Amino acid sequence: MRQPVFSFEAELLTDAPFEHITGRLQGLDPLGGFRCLKQLRSWLPMEQGPEEIHLRWERHLVGALEQGTLCIRKDAKGAHLHLSGRMKGWSSFIFFGLVRWRTDRLLDRFVEEL
Repeated sequence: MRQPVFSFEAELLTDAPFEHITGRLQGLDPLGGFRCLKQLRSWLPMEQGPEEIHLRWERHLVGALEQGTLCIRKDAKGAHLHLSGRMKGWSSFIFFGLVRWRTDRLLDRFVEEL
């Protein structure tokens, strides 16, 4: 039987230099001291290339799987932020509101903390 899937996406172009964000994320704190990222808690190791960074999270909730990616790409004007995520499973009907509550405005809060 197929399982329901809920997904979301958000994008934001910021004038913050890509190198500044990269420098903060490579500090002693694995999430660069960004309080807004700590609320997701279940981060996988950061994947970094010369012009982009991928931060992924994945966690299992009772009967549901939550996954997401925050992609930070170099842009001529600064940094391009792309957030995407999904929740799969029957209990996702219950938990999707919680996920949206934690990720809603995540990009805006991330830029505020720069």
